[in-house]
Amino acid sequence: MRKILLSIASLLIFAGSINATNIGYSKDDIDKLNTFRLGSSHKQGQAIRFSHAKLQALKGKTIDFAEFVVGSKNTTDNKINVFLATTLTGTPIAEGTLEVKRSLTKVKWTLDKPYTITGEEECLYIGYTAEIGTTYNLLISDKSYDIEGCNFAYNNGTWVDTYGMDRGSALIFVNAENADDYTDVIVGRSKFDGYYKAGEECKLTPCFVNTGTTTINSFDAIIDVDGKTTTKHFADLNIEPKEGYSFDLTDLDTSKEGKRDINVTIANVNGANKEGDTSDNSLTASLFFYPKNMERSLLLESFTSQTCSQCFRGHLNIADAIKTSKQDIIEVAHHSGYDPDIFTMQEDINYLFFYPGSGGTFAPAAMVNRHTYANISSSPIVQATSTNNVLSTIYNAATTKPYVSFNLETKLNESTRELKVKVQILAHTDAPSKQSVFNLFLVQDGIIASQTNAGENYTHNHTFRGTVTGNAWGMRVNDVKAGQMFTWEKTITIPKQIHSSYYTDETKNNIKAVLEDMSVVAYMGSFDQNDNTKHTIYNCCKARLGESYKQGGFNVTTAINEPEAEQTLNIFVNNGKVCVEGDYSRLSVYNLAGAQVENAALAKGVYIVKVVAGSKQTTKKILVR
Repeated sequence: MRKILLSIASLLIFAGSINATNIGYSKDDIDKLNTFRLGSSHKQGQAIRFSHAKLQALKGKTIDFAEFVVGSKNTTDNKINVFLATTLTGTPIAEGTLEVKRSLTKVKWTLDKPYTITGEEECLYIGYTAEIGTTYNLLISDKSYDIEGCNFAYNNGTWVDTYGMDRGSALIFVNAENADDYTDVIVGRSKFDGYYKAGEECKLTPCFVNTGTTTINSFDAIIDVDGKTTTKHFADLNIEPKEGYSFDLTDLDTSKEGKRDINVTIANVNGANKEGDTSDNSLTASLFFYPKNMERSLLLESFTSQTCSQCFRGHLNIADAIKTSKQDIIEVAHHSGYDPDIFTMQEDINYLFFYPGSGGTFAPAAMVNRHTYANISSSPIVQATSTNNVLSTIYNAATTKPYVSFNLETKLNESTRELKVKVQILAHTDAPSKQSVFNLFLVQDGIIASQTNAGENYTHNHTFRGTVTGNAWGMRVNDVKAGQMFTWEKTITIPKQIHSSYYTDETKNNIKAVLEDMSVVAYMGSFDQNDNTKHTIYNCCKARLGESYKQGGFNVTTAINEPEAEQTLNIFVNNGKVCVEGDYSRLSVYNLAGAQVENAALAKGVYIVKVVAGSKQTTKKILVR
C-alpha cells in the first residue's frame, strides 16, 4: 500500500563499500511508465533537496559523484546539465554536462572536486535540466512516496515541489564517502486531514521509513490527543533500510463533535539515544469531527450535447460510476463543451472555464465538486468516456470536507409560477478559502428530445435551466468562519418556456418548463476567478419546487435567525468565554445536546449561542478552540 510521506525517505543506503553511502530518496526502481513532464516549456528538470538537519548528520562527509536517470535521451545534443547548489536559482557550487546515450539508465557525474559537507548549509540541491521537445517525457520518478520539501521539478520557468503530485521521488543518487552506519527514521505523512463524523470509527495510520543504514528492531509510538498522552511499544521487528512501517490507531474517542489535536512521535528507535536526528520524527494534525447526523452531498456536473456521438455512452458511464460509488450525489447537466443545442444557456458557456488550459473542450465530460484530481486531469473536468475516470474523481472528491450545512426552502405558487427561495448556510468550521461563493441552480428532469445514437425520444435529466441568483458564479462571501450562518432569499417567476441562449432554430429552442419536474440545487464552495483548480465545492443540497430540504448537520436550536439582530451583534470567543459586542438583553450558551452550560472556561468543542436583543433574537453555532 502506498504511503505519502511528510519529509525525507530512503536516505543512506549502501553503495559498493562499507565507507560509502548512496544518499537520495528514490528506490532503485526504473520503470518507463513512471516518466512524465511538467508544463509546456521545452526546459525540463528535476532536483532533490537535503535539509539542514540531514546535512548536520553528514557533517565532514564528502560528495564525490552522483547518478541520474532520465526518461528520454532526446534532449538537445543528447545532453543534460547537472548541478550541486545551495539554491535552485543561484550560482551552483559545481556543475557539469553529461551525455545521455540511453534513456532509463543511470548516467554518472563525477565532481571535478569532491564537496565536503560542512553541516552549516541551510540545504543542498542536486539535480539536472535539459531542453527537450514537448512530445517527450524527460522526468521520471519511482512512484513510491511523495516527500515534502525534498523533490522538485521545473515547471514553466519555476522550480516547484512535486509533493502532492503522487510522483514519488526523482531517480537521483548521490554518493557520500566515509559515512558511518547510523539509525534514523522519517515519519510518514498519512492523510489524517479527512472527513470525520462524531460517533463513527476513525482509523488513523501513521507510518515511517527506515532512512538509516541499520535494521530497526524496536521503537515507541507516543500519541498525544488533546494533551492526553499514551505510549505504544513495538518490538521484535525487522525493518530493513529503505523499508516503511505503518500501524493503526483505532481507539480514538470520537463521541464528541469538534476539533481534536493529534501528535504522533516515533521515539527510542532501537533503544534510547540511538538516533542522532529526531527533527523529522513527529506528525501533527488537527481533525474536526462533524455532527453525528452530518449530511454531505457531492455535486457532479456533466458536459454534454445532443449532437455528441459519444455522450449517450458517457451518460451511462456517469450513472454506473455514481451507483458504484455509493456516494450521495446531485447531478447537473451542462449542454456545453461540444456543439450548443436546444438546452444550452449562457451560464453553460461560462463553465467552460473549468476545462484544461490546452487542448480545447470535449464531451462527454464531468467534474465532481469542481475538485481537481491531479492523477487524471490538470483541471476539475475529466473525460466521461471511462467509468473509472468518473469513479476515481468521485472517490477523490469524497475525501474533501463539507465545511457547511444547508437549509433550503422553496415556496411555489403554481397559478402565477412565482417561486420564493430561501437558503440558510451554517458553517461548522472556517472555510479553507478567503473567498467563497454560493449559488442556486434550476434543473429540470424528464425532457424528451433527440440524442445522437439514442433516438428522437431520449429522456434528458438534470438539465441546467439557469440560476436563481441571475449570476453564473453566484454570490461572494468573504472569510467564512465557524459558527456563522448566512441567509439569502429571492423571488423569481418561472417562465412557461425556457429559451436557449445559443440554438438558432426558433422552432425548437423553447423548452417547456414543467414545474413538477424542476428542482433547485444550492451549493457553496471556494472561488478564484483566475484559477480553475481553486473552486472546490464544500457541500450542496437539492429541493423540488415547492418543497424544502434541511440537511442533517444543520443543527440550530431555533428555526431562523433574525437578520436585524445578526447584523448589529458581533459574537465571538475569548479565553473560553462567549462575548457579544452590541446591545442585547440575554445571552445563553448550550451544548449540542441542548443543555444550557455556564458561560465560563468552556471546554474545546462546538456550542449553540442564543442572544436576545429587544424583540429580536439570533442563534449561532460557535467553536471554542
